[in-house]
Amino acid sequence: LERGIPAMYRGKQVVVAGDSQQLRPSDLYQVRWQEEDKEDPDLEAESLLELCDRYLMKTDLRSHYRSKSMPLIDFSNQHFYQGRLKLLPDRNAINLHEPPIQYLKMEGCWENNANKIEADEIVRMVMDLIRKDPKKEIGIVTFNAQQQMLILDLLEEKASAEQASLPETLFVKNIENVQGDEKDIIIFSIGYAPDTKGKLSVQFGSLNQAGGENRLNVAITRAREKIIVVTSIWPDELHTEDTKNEGPKLLKKYLQYARGVSQGKFTPYKGSIPGHSANWYLKAKV
Repeated sequence: LERGIPAMYRGKQVVVAGDSQQLRPSDLYQVRWQEEDKEDPDLEAESLLELCDRYLMKTDLRSHYRSKSMPLIDFSNQHFYQGRLKLLPDRNAINLHEPPIQYLKMEGCWENNANKIEADEIVRMVMDLIRKDPKKEIGIVTFNAQQQMLILDLLEEKASAEQASLPETLFVKNIENVQGDEKDIIIFSIGYAPDTKGKLSVQFGSLNQAGGENRLNVAITRAREKIIVVTSIWPDELHTEDTKNEGPKLLKKYLQYARGVSQGKFTPYKGSIPGHSANWYLKAKV
């Protein structure tokens, strides 16, 4: 707020653009001045976008341009945007007749906050994708920093051993810093798995926090053409009923969704357009 409002005064007209369903500004490492004796709800706003939403006219941007096929955006459209997003699918992507989301189940183990079996498989997969189609841009998204660093180290070791160079466009990021990126192919390393004693925890790092579901939304909307979910768990293994916040619950739903798309069971979400009855449409007049 303290940075945005002064900038607004410099303009004759102001458009505040943003997405409340993605990551919010963080002041974790900043010092902020606050008055203890004043209680103003506007001072509690976390962002300029949130404050302006209380006072200014709001217009939704409904056209989605990034994903070339419906399954890549349909989960977010249903769970975050109330079915408002509209997408004109890419003709070539539709005619491929193969699921744009692949669910790859591994037998990984959660040890030292990482999953090496998943990491090894992702490194093998990336090197194979680079050889087959070097023009495709690849992004790898992890759910914690330890898995991110493990994959980075293994990729560099593999490339060095094969005397190969990794594309400059390739990235390995966790869900905390992937906002704004987009790639042709996104590979997820879910990472979480039973530990050496066979126990599966429902602690998913920042996903467990309030607003953690926004991080999931950011992560699953980065792909233009394909998502590959590499995981060591089946969706039904996650018992998230008693978790306080929505992040873990939506992760389970997304894994169910991704597995269904991978098996060819995708059915587009059909939202309703407010203000028109079913009889309003021409197709109902035939």
